[in-house]
Amino acid sequence: MPRDVLILSASAPELAAFVDAGADVAPDLRVRTLEGGAVTEVVDRRGSAVLSVQVPEYVENTVEVTRLAPWANVDGPVWWTEAWAPWGSAGDVGVEIARAFAAAIGAQVLVEDGS
Repeated sequence: MPRDVLILSASAPELAAFVDAGADVAPDLRVRTLEGGAVTEVVDRRGSAVLSVQVPEYVENTVEVTRLAPWANVDGPVWWTEAWAPWGSAGDVGVEIARAFAAAIGAQVLVEDGS
């Protein structure tokens, strides 16, 4: 089971910010899309994913966001972005990319990895 990553942002996350974050962390990685664009993955040269990111969803119900993400500081509607990173060193790179992406867009991030 992979590590879950949740990113909450006030503005719509753009793919360019995601790609830039990945390039800053590990420029040798590549990006691919799956399921007609429903998931964007950062992959290594062998094609193994280090981070998989689902299409963000706009959530207007702040009560529901607070219920599902009590750690978040929510003042209004948010863009809810779910991602997954494998365990191990590849996943560590994926988590670093997710954190860089969140920082670039001024988002809140939670990595559920047991630590």
